Amino acid sequence: MKTGFSGKGVVQITWWASLLLALGACSSVPLDTPALPQKAAVKPASPPPVVKHGQWETAPQGGGYYLDDGPGDLRPANLGELPSAEPQIEPIAIRNTRPYTVMGQNFEPQTSLEESYRQKGRASWYGKKFHGAKTANGEIYDMHQMTAAHPTLPLPSYAKVTNLANGKSVIVRVNDRGPFLRGRIIDLSYAAAYQLDYIKQGSAEVLVEKMTPEAITQFHTEKNGTQVAGGNVSVERVGLAPNVAPVPIKRTPLYLQIGAFGSKSNAEALLIQVSNNHESFGKASQILSESGVHRVLVGPFASIDQANEAAIELSAFVAVQPVIKQDLILP
Repeated sequence: MKTGFSGKGVVQITWWASLLLALGACSSVPLDTPALPQKAAVKPASPPPVVKHGQWETAPQGGGYYLDDGPGDLRPANLGELPSAEPQIEPIAIRNTRPYTVMGQNFEPQTSLEESYRQKGRASWYGKKFHGAKTANGEIYDMHQMTAAHPTLPLPSYAKVTNLANGKSVIVRVNDRGPFLRGRIIDLSYAAAYQLDYIKQGSAEVLVEKMTPEAITQFHTEKNGTQVAGGNVSVERVGLAPNVAPVPIKRTPLYLQIGAFGSKSNAEALLIQVSNNHESFGKASQILSESGVHRVLVGPFASIDQANEAAIELSAFVAVQPVIKQDLILP
């Protein structure tokens, strides 16, 4: 995390807190920022104009950030249209929940996805200085993705962040530790801070709300306009009369999705690998084929914590990145 203006330090946290690697990440924006064509190397006006180069454009300079950090020379041309992170229930690793001390401050990370968190405070941002470096859970930091660093939220987890000055909100995936400067509660990626419109100010007063499994389920229910009722029947959401109480929803068991393939033979190969390495997980594995996609599932599990423990154990001997799936309709 930096320890100056924004309190961010992607590299230092590994040194200070000895937090080991967790699950790998995937990034949809290239980390290698393309060089500007020579024909575009003209003396910039003041302020410099925005010049687009395919999927990239020149990034306006300035704004509050720490020392030699900043926005970089180029940014994706559609950064303002980048969607928020898609929240999902991901397993957390025990090694990212150990208490640690940085800059004389003691931090005790949350150990459960279901533990709530809602806090107002100051948010900062970090950019090119740490772009391409490893985050606290071993992923690669991409300043052009909707991510964040937080001292105590689980890694990974999801949070809704609202700029209290303008009401703008984004959902970010928390995959790093920090900030550690007193008076800061969260450090957003350049992309997230850009969408909350506080790049120039360097920091902003925000509301951070952790997305628990219940909140994530509600998010997807509202997004898809459907919910799963008792008996695994998918029903359309409709408005209820003021005096009509909603029928309680029976939550179906949880599964770990450890792979999704277009080829069923690849899915079968992964299932065999799991069975050969862990007999009990092999017996609990199956393939769900839908619309040409073959998903390898392990389960069911009765709780988030049980599924999370299984994910940790499973990823220890099979190179997979489990994702917790809820409300699956299985044959």
